Amino acid sequence: MAKVLLTGAAGAIGMDLAFSLNYAKVNVYATEADDDNFSLVKKNCNYYKKVFKVPRAGSDNYINTINKIINDENIDLVIPNPDFEVGFISKIREKINSPLFLPSDETVQILLSKSETAKKIGDFAPKTFDVDSEDDLSKAISSEEVVWLRPKTGAGGKGSLVVSDSKFGWMWIKYWRERGFSSTWIAQEYLRGGNYNVTLIFNRNSKLCGMGMLERLGYIHEAISPTGITGDVRLAKTVKLDKIVDVAKKAVNMIDSNPVGIFSVDLMGEKVSEINPRFAGRPRLYTLSGANFPAHIVDMELNGNSSYLESNDGYKLIRQVDIEPVAIKLEE
Repeated sequence: MAKVLLTGAAGAIGMDLAFSLNYAKVNVYATEADDDNFSLVKKNCNYYKKVFKVPRAGSDNYINTINKIINDENIDLVIPNPDFEVGFISKIREKINSPLFLPSDETVQILLSKSETAKKIGDFAPKTFDVDSEDDLSKAISSEEVVWLRPKTGAGGKGSLVVSDSKFGWMWIKYWRERGFSSTWIAQEYLRGGNYNVTLIFNRNSKLCGMGMLERLGYIHEAISPTGITGDVRLAKTVKLDKIVDVAKKAVNMIDSNPVGIFSVDLMGEKVSEINPRFAGRPRLYTLSGANFPAHIVDMELNGNSSYLESNDGYKLIRQVDIEPVAIKLEE
């Protein structure tokens, strides 16, 4: 039975991947860097065969710890998640003692920057303005009237805000900087339309072997976010809109003419808001609609299966939280 290592065990995406791999009877091992999250998943999540506490990506002994797990457990494949670990592991991939399912490092680093992605895909992206000063933001608003203010890097909609006043927007950026959030910022054309995810899976020969599409309909705790977007999807449905899928495919090929790995394309209407070099959307929904992409990747990588898998439309995901709360005794 195949053995897969996932990073970011406690994240909603990580648990979706573990659910999907379990569904296919794949042994799932995982890592978690946060002490509290590690306690939560270790005690109360049955998707994982084992969960390992590891240092944060980039810190001393991270690589050695990951490799010890790989060697001790005879791991066949590593699927990294979330963004920070994807970015770090991608840069040092030759030091990892297991195959990784990732795009090229050049592609990963482009995709982890929303502004670099927008530059690469041109008209498929919303109009994008670098914001290094209040004057930059004022010029963007003068051009677009309303903009989507967001960090260049990061996930889950963190720091995003719809802005039509430059003074208020610049106060928002300063607020986040005072909290230690170091990302640089961009302002983008404010998009209207459906909120879509198109997930594309390419094998080592750049053959498209998987495609899923969903529409996000609601988020966990959306009422406490100024944009209504928290990154943690509560309601979604699978759909198939050929024009949107075509935009996603073309945007990916503008980034990488020989794509390999996972490309999770987020769109508002027919414009690409970002592309992630990892799973996003709701992998569990794709699995329950008949397209178990994580298991398909394992089959591709270990057995050479290059068949095409596509999600079926008409399935709806409804959820709140993924794991019941636990109480643990604190060390004195």
